[in-house]
Amino acid sequence: MKNIKIFMLFLIASLFLISCTKEEIKNPINNINETEGLLLVKSFESNDIKAEVFNGSGTLSVGFNKIFIRLTDKQGNFIKQSSISLLPMMTMNMHGNTHQHSCPVSGITKVEGKETLYEGYIVFIMPSGDSENFWELTFTCNLDGQTYKISDKINVLPSETEFSKKFSSATGSDGKKYFLALVEPAQPKIGVNDIVVALFQRDDSGNFPIVDNYKMMVDPRMPGMGNHSAPGNKDLEQLSDGLYHGKVGFSMSGYWKINLMLENEAGEVIKGEQVTLQNQESSLNFKLEF
Repeated sequence: MKNIKIFMLFLIASLFLISCTKEEIKNPINNINETEGLLLVKSFESNDIKAEVFNGSGTLSVGFNKIFIRLTDKQGNFIKQSSISLLPMMTMNMHGNTHQHSCPVSGITKVEGKETLYEGYIVFIMPSGDSENFWELTFTCNLDGQTYKISDKINVLPSETEFSKKFSSATGSDGKKYFLALVEPAQPKIGVNDIVVALFQRDDSGNFPIVDNYKMMVDPRMPGMGNHSAPGNKDLEQLSDGLYHGKVGFSMSGYWKINLMLENEAGEVIKGEQVTLQNQESSLNFKLEF
């Protein structure tokens, strides 16, 4: 009798293990979760594929937005190899006439060391408006020789406040329109911080290419404390990722204005002014408070 009970327990356990194994084979995605620490911004769905957009906040706003993308097919399996491109498009109704424009957007690549996540960024240049003034995001995915497109409206929040400004646009003395987005420091601290800025130019075709081989002089000032500066600053130069990297110092917590001067390849300052006793700020700047 004891042997029969042992045999029955062994049989039940075996059937359970077989069932679990079959379920894992049927749904191989169940054990993969590479979005820990990220929040879902929006899910885009068609009859064939689903694209999910994630980031650290769960929202999109004017300025630099780092995003992560995950694709699944109609069976719910993760798509681990696909080429992806994004097209953000703003539709505006201006006095009865419809006008559209895009914004800077990166290429999309696979996240190193991840099976299911892709990454890139979008720099939105204005917030969403009403039902007639809206952003739409289109995914184009190439998979097994087939091209799939998914589009839907997205909500882009304003980002500028009295003490925060992480995006700036300006026309240079060369007549060209420039767009600057603060990437770092995302979490500023007292002392010397890495500063990273994305720089783009709008061309005649309405595209937003990265501007190469420029330079940015940086001068942080604290308006509420006599407009004093801080040591440890290093002018921004372009690195291999296409972004501009430098150092910025903050000697104390509070409200800071990061003044910039933009210099072209010829060494000519095309936007921004030096901060002096008479001139308290550059016309090209970012603002932050911590």
